[in-house]
Amino acid sequence: MTTAAHTVAPEDIQKELSRIWESLETTNVTRASLFNLIFYTGKNNRTPYIERIAQKVIEKFPSRVIFITADQDCKESSLKTEVSILSSSKGEFDVSCDYISIETKGSAYQRIPFLILPHILPDLPVYLLWGQDLPYQDPLFTQLEQFADRLIFDSETTDDLPKFASSILEQNTKHHCDVADLNWARIESWRQMFSMAFYSPEKLDQIRRAKKIAISYNSHGTQFFCHTHIQALYFQTWLACQLNWQFKKVVKEKNGLTFTHAHQEGTVEILLTPAECPNLPPGLILSAEIMTANEEHFLFTRNQALLHEVTYQHSTSQQCDLPSHYILAKAESGHSLVKEICHRGTSEHFLKVLNFVKTMDSAQLC
Repeated sequence: MTTAAHTVAPEDIQKELSRIWESLETTNVTRASLFNLIFYTGKNNRTPYIERIAQKVIEKFPSRVIFITADQDCKESSLKTEVSILSSSKGEFDVSCDYISIETKGSAYQRIPFLILPHILPDLPVYLLWGQDLPYQDPLFTQLEQFADRLIFDSETTDDLPKFASSILEQNTKHHCDVADLNWARIESWRQMFSMAFYSPEKLDQIRRAKKIAISYNSHGTQFFCHTHIQALYFQTWLACQLNWQFKKVVKEKNGLTFTHAHQEGTVEILLTPAECPNLPPGLILSAEIMTANEEHFLFTRNQALLHEVTYQHSTSQQCDLPSHYILAKAESGHSLVKEICHRGTSEHFLKVLNFVKTMDSAQLC
């Protein structure tokens, strides 16, 4: 059951929600709320994308959604609030939840904290997805974060990744809520796959002797995805952190980004190579190839017809093993946020990656 949005005055939001649910009392619709999910985004071309993410999330976790859209640059000041019921299932018994939409223009932006506070369900966790670049001096964010148990950002929105990393680390130090990033969640399947592939001390020793690593990613952007290199960058940084490599430098070249790290046996170069694949999700990691000093070769290649399947090949100068296959979680819009809601706490691996990233030259990463 999904109802049409009803425009109401801010003071009538709860009254209208009660009226809608009363009208559904004789139906098979069940009201449910596992969390409070607050989405914030500016009025731009990413707004429909964030709305789709919200719908995907409540299909897994029926929750009270408060969706905030703000146009601070507008000269006129206005406020619009709507309520509706969104379905999270398609079975015989429909599980649905509340959806509160708040759209502001101009100075009405300042009223947002006072509007949402009465509608946060008590005793339930509050997840705040900030769908803009990090609010370094934003008073609204300062007020909203006080309600949040978990802050979820999207590094896709930033033009300065090292500054973004420093700000996330500062949030984690100053405040008690958990922090996360959607791009970090988007590479979880690749991190898990590498953990399985190099599970033993012998396997880890093989990859530690890497001489060169090439990671390709889909560089074909969209109107709401233009920083397509970040997932690959996070992945290479995670590898360096886990293998205790020391970051030396990053150089922007015509064919991508080249990272140089030091280890006990010398240095390793990691090349992030863009590839245009218009039919695939932007930023998706397509392959990872590892070459070691003793001529071992590891290749992970995503099947572009079946995106959740990766073929793994291993060879040495004496032998070539039969290929094997890994099945990844299917890449869907909103799936990364669902993962972040499932996790508890702040990932220590993620914090290590951020500490690594903040030392990089932002001019080379653009």
